[in-house]
Amino acid sequence: MASKFESSIQRGCDFIHDFACSACEEDGLNTEAQHFCNLCTKYYCDNCVAKHNGLYKRHTVLDRKDVKKWAAAPGIVDVLERCERHPGEALKLVCGDHDQLCCHVCVAVDHRLCSSIQHIPDVARDIRKDPGFRQLPQQVAVLRKQIEDMKNDRKKNSSSLRKTRTAIVDEIKAIRKMINGMLDKMEKTTVQELDRLVADQEMSIKKDMESCTQMHDELKNIIDDIQSKDSSGEPPLYIGFKKCEEKIKQAKEILQNMSSVVKYDLTFRKHNGIEDNLSSMKTFGELNESNVLCKQPCTSLFPRDHVFATEGYKEYNVKMSSDKDTWDIYEICSIEGMCELPGGEIVITDFINSKVKLLDQEYRVVDHCDVPKYPYDVCHIGGNEVAVCVNNNDDRHELHCINITKGKLVTTRKLSFSHECYGAAHHGNNLYISSFTALYVYTMTGKQVKKLYEDKTGYDTVVRIAISNDGKTIYITNYSYNQLITLDNLGNKLATFTDPDWSGPWGVHATTAGHVFVCCFDSDTVLQVGKDGKTKLATLARKQDGVYRPKALFFSSRSSSLVVGGLKGTLLVINVQ
Repeated sequence: MASKFESSIQRGCDFIHDFACSACEEDGLNTEAQHFCNLCTKYYCDNCVAKHNGLYKRHTVLDRKDVKKWAAAPGIVDVLERCERHPGEALKLVCGDHDQLCCHVCVAVDHRLCSSIQHIPDVARDIRKDPGFRQLPQQVAVLRKQIEDMKNDRKKNSSSLRKTRTAIVDEIKAIRKMINGMLDKMEKTTVQELDRLVADQEMSIKKDMESCTQMHDELKNIIDDIQSKDSSGEPPLYIGFKKCEEKIKQAKEILQNMSSVVKYDLTFRKHNGIEDNLSSMKTFGELNESNVLCKQPCTSLFPRDHVFATEGYKEYNVKMSSDKDTWDIYEICSIEGMCELPGGEIVITDFINSKVKLLDQEYRVVDHCDVPKYPYDVCHIGGNEVAVCVNNNDDRHELHCINITKGKLVTTRKLSFSHECYGAAHHGNNLYISSFTALYVYTMTGKQVKKLYEDKTGYDTVVRIAISNDGKTIYITNYSYNQLITLDNLGNKLATFTDPDWSGPWGVHATTAGHVFVCCFDSDTVLQVGKDGKTKLATLARKQDGVYRPKALFFSSRSSSLVVGGLKGTLLVINVQ
């Protein structure tokens, strides 16, 4: 569905109409309009215009031969292009200072002092080529699916809550049966209290479901609006893009707030000594309501300064029958890089076997593809697409872009570089590539933007990289000098950190919430570092816990765990809290 929708935005297709029937749209239908009423300022298909004409015999209705007059009808501002603060005005400008769409009234009232006011047609140029715009349909589809799933979960929760109520009432009646009619009043009081709590919980569930429905419909409406404007030029598409980005942000915030509560529940505990103390009690027992919090919260639910603690370790085998038995002194796998996809699947690179492996949520290998010698780091670049560093230190310095479609790994394109390609990260519209001694910034098409940082005093001074969610902070592991280097996005060094508890820092990962983790190859340790890159907050795992020559790690928001890989045929999953 996402790919069909994406192609419709990029190229247009026959189900996107220049004018859609207004009446059909109100019924959730997508019908091409053949008529326009000047007085109603609405569009009608052949079926709906007959009903309209029967009600409004004196209205002037234009057909397709006068279609040029439709758009010129006075007082019409398209919904997508309409200013929400000033509905009678069209969005024509964008304020760069506030990253806000504006009409002329907005500029006059709120942005008179702003220095970066641009005409939308200017900034909307080539919007179809913008990676963010191209990924918009898939983002909305994924988000709508999450909202729909959340709504279904709440619906199931409501049913479960009612069953729980029934079970508690049965227990109340069983106790009631053991005693006599004096307990009628106690039973009534207890059930009333139970029903009140259930009603409160159900009200919370209802509010969640209503929020899901509203946001689901709003996302659908705005993406449908974007579809219907594909042939209207780039400004409407740009406006739709910006509005949809804001709506996506709102939806994610709603989902994040809801995700903290997995299930609403109630419990009941009978009073001890009820028979002896019956006369002094008002209810059969104590009712407690609870909101069962997610056992596997994502990092965004933790404060940014949260220091993690370990809850346990578990290893998962990622070997394949076709893997080599041995390779020099190493085991039959060497996991150089890994990342998590939006659906919870994991992509890892196996250096020794020259493979990229796809794992499901249970860490089982479900597919793989062969790449030239040798694959190093891998990073997520949007949707279900990853980029893999392929480097043989001689004449091959490439980045292979691989798409995951229906559980299969498919290489879509390759970028070549004049320098070694060892570590990779993605932020915004840029790729960050490390070459052992330097960090480069490239566009998504492989055009070099600049060399951001360089240190030629050692061979492994720029090994792996991680970027904060806002793109303002960059973390680099310096293996040669046992350091973590922290830069700003201009390449200025903010901090240099080392610690007696580590040797050979290699992999580094920054979560969306700002937590930073480092794994050290020589000391077999996994640590949490402060977001400023200046302090060690915790040592989370050592060799005795299963860490062996680690080279890559990431925090899984799905399982609330750190996943670590290295010169071993297994992944070490560290559960944290």
